[in-house]
Amino acid sequence: MTENLVDDLLSRVSRFASVLGISRTELRIYSTLLLEGQMSAREISEKLGISYTKVYSILTKLEERGWIRRTGKKPAFYNAIPIRDLWANIKKLLENRIDEFEKEFIEPLSAMLSSSSTYNIIVISSTDLKKTIFDLLNEASSKYLIAISYPEILTKEILDVIYTKSFSNEVKLIVPSSVNVEKIPNVKKADNMFGSGIITSSAVLLIIKNNDRLSGLLSNHKYFVDIATVYFDHLWENVCK
Repeated sequence: MTENLVDDLLSRVSRFASVLGISRTELRIYSTLLLEGQMSAREISEKLGISYTKVYSILTKLEERGWIRRTGKKPAFYNAIPIRDLWANIKKLLENRIDEFEKEFIEPLSAMLSSSSTYNIIVISSTDLKKTIFDLLNEASSKYLIAISYPEILTKEILDVIYTKSFSNEVKLIVPSSVNVEKIPNVKKADNMFGSGIITSSAVLLIIKNNDRLSGLLSNHKYFVDIATVYFDHLWENVCK
């Protein structure tokens, strides 16, 4: 029964983990060690039906990441780190990937855009983020697609603006299950979202957290708006409750 539940869980998260370069087999081996306790590479190989060579290679990779710890030598035994420590490890990996994407793609692309360009990509600092959110929600738009995973963003003032917009515009709001937004009519709940964002008819704001500070990337490029809309629609239809 437990194995079926784990397989179902891995099926649901594998597509997200793959974005971070984490394979389903890596998650499976970590989950086995977490649930079963200390095991050798040979025991894992026999239990999961994976070749010893592949298991040993993945154990080495997981140990380098800090997901597991090894004790003894011949044979060596492996233990999984606590699940909360793993989540902190993955969030750090995500932050590093976002920083890398910003450095390798966003910043060079921004530099290539002339001041007279039709489209812009703007880095929003933490001090300007709240004003940018208000400005974006108050601009004329036929739709406001909002996914907020950071409860601290959902202040009373921002919720009031979203509520007001819902009377005359298409408003869809995704928030964590712990957030109470009863008066807004079109709301769905989703936990473990990666980041946050606001999409209007003509712009998209990506909100990210790095070292406990929130900042953003704002673009009015149609391609980015369309891509963000497709991803939001996927969350709305397939992930949210």
